[in-house]
Amino acid sequence: MSPTLIDLLLCGLAYVVISYFLGVWSKFRPKPTSNSDDSEGGKFDARPPVLDLPPGISWPEEELVDSEIYQ
Repeated sequence: MSPTLIDLLLCGLAYVVISYFLGVWSKFRPKPTSNSDDSEGGKFDARPPVLDLPPGISWPEEELVDSEIYQ
């Protein structure tokens, strides 16, 4: 047998073995619960983050965009 044929057979065997183990592993994975809530949990905090800015630098005030000015 030529070395190329042996390499192809070993690669094919490795493919079959890996495919088998992936199939078995995917069957035994726990199914996600069917909750209708898509949130990740926890409380929502709408406050902006507190940043430690260097002296003399201030966080800009909220500016109006053109669509808010002409309403």
